[in-house]
Amino acid sequence: MRYMLLRRSDPAHEAGLPLSPAGRAAFASYTGAMADAGILRACEHLLPSASGVRLSIANGRVTRTDGPFSAAHALIAGFAAIDVASKGEALEWAARWPPGEAGAAEVEVRLSGCPGGCADVHAAEQPGASGQRYAILLRSSTDLENETPVARARLDALDAHNAAEARAGVLLGADGLRSSALGTRVRLASGKLTVVDGPFTEIKEMIAGYWLIRAPSLQDAIAWATRNPYPVGPPVEVEIRQLAELTDAAGAFTPELRAAEQHMRAHQLDAGMRAQLAGGAPVPR
Repeated sequence: MRYMLLRRSDPAHEAGLPLSPAGRAAFASYTGAMADAGILRACEHLLPSASGVRLSIANGRVTRTDGPFSAAHALIAGFAAIDVASKGEALEWAARWPPGEAGAAEVEVRLSGCPGGCADVHAAEQPGASGQRYAILLRSSTDLENETPVARARLDALDAHNAAEARAGVLLGADGLRSSALGTRVRLASGKLTVVDGPFTEIKEMIAGYWLIRAPSLQDAIAWATRNPYPVGPPVEVEIRQLAELTDAAGAFTPELRAAEQHMRAHQLDAGMRAQLAGGAPVPR
C-alpha cells in the first residue's frame, strides 16, 4: 500500500533556516532507515513558500497569487512516499519523523491513489538534465474529499498526458491522494505523541494530488500547470513549490542529507531495475 507522509511546515522552515548538525544527522538516519527497509519511493524537501505561487484556474482564466503564504502550519515543508503493508506501519514511520529545531513535528499520513484508478507514472531517465524541479500540489475540494466519481474519459486523458510528459523527461512523478477520511495526523511535541484521525475540516488547505516536474523556470512551471488536464474542475486550485536540490546554498542539503539522498536513490534504482527485469517496465526515477 502506498502512503504519503506530508510534513507540515513551521516558522523556521518558512524563514529558510537550516537544520542544526544534530537535526541533519537525525533526518539522514531516518531516511536511511526507510531506504534500508526498502519502503522509500521518494523523499523531497520544498523551498519556503516565499518562492512559490498559487493558481486559481476557472473558465479559461488564471489568477496568480505569489508567496509567501500565511498559516505556516497548513503548508507542506516536505514529503516522503512509502510502500508499506498497512496503515499502521505508515503511522509508525510518521511517528519517527525527526521533530526538528522546535522539538515538534506534524505529519499527515494519506493513502495514495486516484479513486477512479490512475496509471502509474514511469519517468524516463535524464542523466545531466537541466532545469529546476517543481511540485504542482492540487488543492482539495468538496468533490475530491467526497471522492465524487470522475468520468473515465477524463482519467484516460490524464493518463495519456502523464505518460507523454514522462517520456519527454518533464514529468518525474505523480499520484493522487485519497480522501482525508482515510488519513491521520501524527504530532510529536515535547516528547508527547498525538494521533488524530480524519476527516479534516480545512478542505482547501489540504492536498488531493501532486505532479513533480522539471522546468527551466517558475514561469514554465506555471505554464505547465495551467495546461495540465486535471480530472476535476474547473475551478481548480494548485500550489507550485520549488524542490530543494543537492546544490542549494540555503543549507537544505548537507553532507549528511546528501548521503541519505544518494542512499535512497540507489535503493530506488535497484527497485526499478528489478521491476524492469520482471516486467519490462521503464526504470522509474
